[in-house]
Amino acid sequence: MNPIKPMIKCAVLRLQHGSLIVPFNLIAELVTAEHLASSELPGILGWLSWLNRPVPVVSLESLCMLGEGNIETASNCLILHTVSDCDDLPFIALQVQGGLQTVEISEDTLRDDYSGNTQRCPYVARQVRISQLVCLIPDLPALEASVAEILVHA
Repeated sequence: MNPIKPMIKCAVLRLQHGSLIVPFNLIAELVTAEHLASSELPGILGWLSWLNRPVPVVSLESLCMLGEGNIETASNCLILHTVSDCDDLPFIALQVQGGLQTVEISEDTLRDDYSGNTQRCPYVARQVRISQLVCLIPDLPALEASVAEILVHA
């Protein structure tokens, strides 16, 4: 008898160059930011006021040097619960494009994909293929540590 593989409900979101996949349980909210407070800090695109707290907005692509993170008039931000034990950083926001799609994946649904991944980004845990779609799985602990380091030296 085959053991049942656990299914994980995930969200797939578009980036400027590619797609992102994150587990649903880490998502706090997907919001359209009409206005981001500007940031002079390198690596932080701006600040989103969410539930009366400032949340740093970052672009995975600009951190990985895959493109330039741009603040548009109405930018979509995926607000994530952080996974690190940093009390000063309970949430982080990633800049995304459009809405999200819901998928359920299991361990054998994901196939590692190395096409076009010539330089390894420290903020990407894996590049995978779900059906025909290539997705990046963010390395949230590394991303959060980087943002926390930026904030400490601010």
